[in-house]
Amino acid sequence: MIAFSIAQFQLFYKDEIEPALGDLNRRRFYLLRLMGFLCLGLLLGMLMNMIFNVFVLTILIIGACFYGLFHVSYALLNFKAGCNYSLTSLLMNYFSQAPDIIDLSYRGNEWIEKKRYLESGFFPENIADYKGFGLMTGKVGEVSFDLSELSVRNTSKIDDHLRTQFQGFFLHGKLPFKVPGAAIIWSRKEKQSVYSAIRKFTWLGAENKDAEQNNEVFKTLFATYASPHTLVRSILSEDTQQMMIRFYQKTGRALYFSYVENDIYVAVSAPQNLLSMPLFKKFRPEKSILSFLEIHLILFSILHDFDFHH
Repeated sequence: MIAFSIAQFQLFYKDEIEPALGDLNRRRFYLLRLMGFLCLGLLLGMLMNMIFNVFVLTILIIGACFYGLFHVSYALLNFKAGCNYSLTSLLMNYFSQAPDIIDLSYRGNEWIEKKRYLESGFFPENIADYKGFGLMTGKVGEVSFDLSELSVRNTSKIDDHLRTQFQGFFLHGKLPFKVPGAAIIWSRKEKQSVYSAIRKFTWLGAENKDAEQNNEVFKTLFATYASPHTLVRSILSEDTQQMMIRFYQKTGRALYFSYVENDIYVAVSAPQNLLSMPLFKKFRPEKSILSFLEIHLILFSILHDFDFHH
């Protein structure tokens, strides 16, 4: 498992993240004040025309205000993306302090391709809308990985409306060796919504392997399916199963894991743009950043465990 020290992170938060949050907040308030000033100018321009009937001057004022509002709106959109990039980069610096996490990089305008998402076997394939946000790459031990946020929707068979199929963080890891067998583990509360994915996996020869799991709590929270000759007890260590149990009981977030040969897939549901600072609402950075940290630590820990025990 990846080591995580609350005291170490609190120190990192104070030294690195708090100053960055202060700069981001100052920039946000500056843009909002500028937008308010331009809106006020627009209103005053219209009032001048009504009272003094100075049409040419009014057109100049209104035109200048609209031009300014266009640029401020664009800057505010870029601010949200920049906030996410800035905070993600800082947290990557924190992750890099762990000796088993190396070669981290982040590209904000890329994400995991749809092909990888479908190869995981987690979800039905009737996807209507597929979007991603930011691609993190690196290695955990000997396992190279790609990780990004995804927002995926499918079409409901009941009313043809778009429904969220998955929203959260999706990881694909590549082992330098092949592991025999194949397995998928779903959060049990999600089992009904992914029924067609389970059925497809069983058509390929997989079987329900819940009875072969030793941890009774794990069996109540997660459903395990695997190929007939897969040794289920060796898929994840007892420590990792306990970590998944604690994470699930604490957060209630859906958690998925699968592997086939040398490909590993892990997904965790989460709100979209967890690190983006809202423009008009109070931002609770300590909650959002800690959630981001916990999600990534469990993703990295599962990779580390699989690398270590196989």
